[in-house]
Amino acid sequence: MTWIVWRQHRAEGLILLAVLAVIGVFLLITGLEMWNSFQQLGLSNCEGPLSEGSSCVELSQVFGDQYGIVLGTATLLMTLRLRRGALVGATLVGREVEQRTHLLIWPQSITRMRWLTVKLALVLSVGLLASGALMALLIWWSGPWALISGSFGTRVYATAGPVWLGATLLALTLGVFAGALTRRTVVAIVLAIALFVAVRVPVELLGRPNFETPVTVTIPVDQQNPPALSPQDWRLDNGFIDAQGNRSADLKNACTRSETTMHCLQANGVRAFYVTYQPGNRFWTFQWIETGIYVGFSALALFAAVWLVRRRLN
Repeated sequence: MTWIVWRQHRAEGLILLAVLAVIGVFLLITGLEMWNSFQQLGLSNCEGPLSEGSSCVELSQVFGDQYGIVLGTATLLMTLRLRRGALVGATLVGREVEQRTHLLIWPQSITRMRWLTVKLALVLSVGLLASGALMALLIWWSGPWALISGSFGTRVYATAGPVWLGATLLALTLGVFAGALTRRTVVAIVLAIALFVAVRVPVELLGRPNFETPVTVTIPVDQQNPPALSPQDWRLDNGFIDAQGNRSADLKNACTRSETTMHCLQANGVRAFYVTYQPGNRFWTFQWIETGIYVGFSALALFAAVWLVRRRLN
């Protein structure tokens, strides 16, 4: 049975290997160049809040302008991971049923559960192993940007921890479920992508900022040296507080940073600043929480797929 599964999916496996090789070479070349520029610009000496030294802010902007397009490839990699997971997962059951090749195996000594178990074990293990190898390279590759803008940045967070593996597992299992449900390969691919987006977007936009209660710091408007956040902290919101305790961000452009700034703010009723953020030391806690969510949805998708294969497919 293992040999049959390998014969069925060897084309995808070889394509996956070739794609990983190309991506690996690209990450290695660009990563070495970014780390070299990071050291030459002296960004390794910029520790602590970047607002404390204007030179560090300027150097960070130079680095971002120089490698912004390269760093944007992390988003492309996430898209490729989704499409790969949906394509492989959706064809695992959907293509077999659509082409009715499963009828050649089930009447023999191989049960449908053994058929499904071997296929799932081989495809999921290879997919996660490949994603794990790529993740290790991505953590090193995105290291300069993580030191500059923090690990909570979109370009770093999704590729620098177990969330990368959890999302890969989610894409694969949703593809398997969609294939077992629709029994049509193309429809299953579209459905798997839609389900992935339906899970991932709310978790990323609504759940992630609130995995733990955010910290809010209030700073009096007349404080000369307000504390600055570390680059590793994730700023969620900031603004002004009036005498009644109401929060507002409408005055951000009303007063400039000059000698009369404090008088301008006070004249507009501002009594304090506020900053709401997630501390950088919560990064790994957030990673494991989000990974757990994806693993939970993956387990539900697998359970549903197994039920469909056992009860609904003839």
